[in-house]
Amino acid sequence: MARGEILSRGKKKRKEKPVIVVVTEGRETEPLYFRHFNSREKSVRVEVVENKASGADTDFKSLLRKAISYKTQNLLSTKKSDAVWVVADGDVDYNTPGALEAKSHALSEARRQAETHEIQLAISNPCFELWYYLHFEYSTGFLKDYEAVKAKLTHLPEYEKNQDVFERIAVHMDDAIQRAKRLEQYHLDNGETLPLSLDANPFTEVYRLVEQLK
Repeated sequence: MARGEILSRGKKKRKEKPVIVVVTEGRETEPLYFRHFNSREKSVRVEVVENKASGADTDFKSLLRKAISYKTQNLLSTKKSDAVWVVADGDVDYNTPGALEAKSHALSEARRQAETHEIQLAISNPCFELWYYLHFEYSTGFLKDYEAVKAKLTHLPEYEKNQDVFERIAVHMDDAIQRAKRLEQYHLDNGETLPLSLDANPFTEVYRLVEQLK
């Protein structure tokens, strides 16, 4: 009973505030970050649904299935200003032949299904930590994986995924939003179209979710 919505005898009661649900691929980094947006002063309630089990499925299809289930069970509706987001990484294994094409296809399918169910996707390519990096710097250079992004996080020395860095970076949030938009426009100027595919590297759509949470 994640939000206290489910009452006895199987009945459910609508909450007073609209709800923004964030379904995350990670068990540490993303939940630590997004829980900071939940406060009594806000006009919305933020619920983070992370992958709790070790080895849980984190592919786009599985995350979307979890988001759809959560939305249905908790009677969420965009007509009541609720929103459900899936936060996931591009995370392509470039050492495996055909991996980029396969994951790009999976993302395209997920985007189509998400639109059908009125669920939003916030993809970061290659990983969520790109959002952290954009709080400090802007770059269009190709980033192969998490380790490549981590190496650029010089403003967060000795960074690890289980660290809560929100308070250290929040002051630069507006800068990160503008840099993410600038990066997106860079890809559009170079022939990509929205929503971006994994051929675009790097990019992050997290800024859209953060703008809604703000």
